[in-house]
Amino acid sequence: MTNEDGRWLVGALALAVVTAFLVATAMQAPAPSYQLADGIPGARVPSTTMPPPTEPSPATVPEVEALLPLTVEALRDDVAQSVGFVLSQQSTGSGVVISENLMLTNAHVVWPDSTVSLVFPNGATFRGRVIALDPFVDLAVVDISRLTRKPPPITIGSISDVEVGDELYVIGYPAPDEFTPEPTIDSGEVLGFTDWQFTGVGWFSIGAPAIGGQSGGAVVDEFGRIVGISTFGSSASLTSISIDDALAEVDRLLADADSRGLEPRELPHAGARRSNAIGLDGPWDQQLLLGWFTEDANVRIDWEGGNGDLIVTSIDGVAITDGPGRVEFSPLFAFPVMIAATADDAAGGSIESSLPLIAYDDPDHGKVLPRDGSLSGVYEVGGDRDYFYLSLREGESVSITVESAARTRLFVYDPDAAVVASDRDTSGFIASDAQVGFVAAATGRYVVTVESTMATVSGYTIATD
Repeated sequence: MTNEDGRWLVGALALAVVTAFLVATAMQAPAPSYQLADGIPGARVPSTTMPPPTEPSPATVPEVEALLPLTVEALRDDVAQSVGFVLSQQSTGSGVVISENLMLTNAHVVWPDSTVSLVFPNGATFRGRVIALDPFVDLAVVDISRLTRKPPPITIGSISDVEVGDELYVIGYPAPDEFTPEPTIDSGEVLGFTDWQFTGVGWFSIGAPAIGGQSGGAVVDEFGRIVGISTFGSSASLTSISIDDALAEVDRLLADADSRGLEPRELPHAGARRSNAIGLDGPWDQQLLLGWFTEDANVRIDWEGGNGDLIVTSIDGVAITDGPGRVEFSPLFAFPVMIAATADDAAGGSIESSLPLIAYDDPDHGKVLPRDGSLSGVYEVGGDRDYFYLSLREGESVSITVESAARTRLFVYDPDAAVVASDRDTSGFIASDAQVGFVAAATGRYVVTVESTMATVSGYTIATD
């Protein structure tokens, strides 16, 4: 669940309000040292000297006959104690304690941070380490093994006990504006279920509004058992991942299984320069530069020897400024800033900046698509654009499909850099995919671009046949 218009502002306000509280009270032992794992996109697992927590699958689900429905007050006093407030550099959200050592939340809540600030209803505060992340199913695992005053793990239920029309409760931290965040409880009836073959994960929707800050929170039944992880939605409905599949995903991530064929990736912090060479192959290409600025920084960027546009956004896609060849701005808040250099044709030159920038080489730029097969990629930032090469012969028919939780634009350029096919997935989730079919008018290298129109990290698969 992502509130595209409000999540950036919510995160910024919460940062100013909560940081002082965290600094004054977070006196926990330091988290263990971690390294980036091979194979899982953005996943972080402990080094070989510190094995990861391995007990994500909690206790057996109690029989329904042995339970009594809980009041909203009981949900707030008891169940909500297992749901924490999550604060990253550019976002706020919620997380659920699923075992003694692990918290589960959404990938878009924590990305791109490797540590996040946590506040629990019992007053405990902590810097939790992100040890695993999967942008395809929007889940992340946070290590809380060094946390003292641990909240109790939430009672685990099963989506198999839920039917259409059942009333469920959403526990999370939408738009916190108090000095100490307080969990809220919303409710709604189950609207339906969907098994998304793309991810192998089951989802369900309830008739409750999706509010920024609830992402990663708990969806529980009348007995207080968690049946889903709140993820995204609209003002009319909230979509959640079933807890059964979410816990199976945690087991998979911690076992370092099924990398989906992706390289590990994270936003770099080293290698910043005031001058960065640039070379663009065509209108589909873009050079990304990353700036780690303080909120009071004054930044000037010039594209020397090139003819194109500079587009500056926050890491979650919120526009800051843009211009042809030169931009000046102050980021207003302390968070990563992305600068994209784009042009209508092949272009070169250098990017000169008043403060150092880091050239970010996106792993999903310039890969070769198989003629009959698929590749996976990741939208690392809001509005991310990736491109792939596909060789075709004159008269050859091809169909291209993109599956993703993110709303996606799909374009195909012929060897002369003219657009020959395009489509747009406006729903983003399950209901439709971006898809095109065409006949190659000439033999040569075609370019396939995919672009997210959402302000969050998300995985995708692009297939050809």
